[in-house]
Amino acid sequence: MKKTLLYFLLCCPLLAETLTGTCKRVVDGDTLHLDDGTKVQIWGIDAPEKGQPYAAKATASLDKTIKGRKLKITVRGTDQLGRTLADVSAGNTNLALFMVRTGMAWHDDYNAPEATDLAEAMKKARKAKKGLWADETYLFRKGGLQQPEPAGDEVICHYVQDGDTFKLPDNKTRVRLWGIDAPEKGQAYADEARARLKELCEGKTVRLEIKDTDQYGRKVAVVWMGKKNINLQMVKEGLAWHYAYFAPDAKDLAAAEKAARKARKGLWQDDTPVNPYDFRKASR
Repeated sequence: MKKTLLYFLLCCPLLAETLTGTCKRVVDGDTLHLDDGTKVQIWGIDAPEKGQPYAAKATASLDKTIKGRKLKITVRGTDQLGRTLADVSAGNTNLALFMVRTGMAWHDDYNAPEATDLAEAMKKARKAKKGLWADETYLFRKGGLQQPEPAGDEVICHYVQDGDTFKLPDNKTRVRLWGIDAPEKGQAYADEARARLKELCEGKTVRLEIKDTDQYGRKVAVVWMGKKNINLQMVKEGLAWHYAYFAPDAKDLAAAEKAARKARKGLWQDDTPVNPYDFRKASR
């Protein structure tokens, strides 16, 4: 089911709740689970995702730092995945600062632009080429240098059906763009979404990073045009939603939708846009 992507931030320090606990499991370099089952996302940072360079090292570094130690969790809110968004400390060690200073995470300047201490720590880590900064090829996915072109199958986008689906030249194989959901035929901005996807890739060679095959036999994939992520581009332009149900960990898509909403791009110009999932459900 479609989930609304919102951050509920508690900005007033008087309202901030402070918890204590120990870590049961480190999920990755910015996420952990407490013994009582609370899922915590460390505020202000973004660590490499599984499959990215330094992801395993970031996870191991956080695990080693907090293993067996009592943690102080100052709650800021709840993120779109239901995790507690918080400042986390182990003794005198601020975990966000520690991870950024050691080059095991980036400052998440999109969601925490006011965290100047993290910005300064990242600047110093980068200058010193610590951790992930040892290889400047891999920079923050929201900016900086681009990664090398991703591996995948090269195909020709033959015919665009709508804003998130197209056919290959055999007219049988269909590709569904992973992690996004564009307006359906009959919805506002459906024509605009289809026209934009046609402009981006119809008749052109694209690269498919295949994620799955859906119930309709379509190849579900991230579609690349050179180094441009077409899925992400559609969300950035306000012509598709982040499909959080099937891609809950796609932070780049979540951030792109949040920015498009704020800027009232594309379908977000409407005050109450209907997401495609609800539209399809009502049409059955």
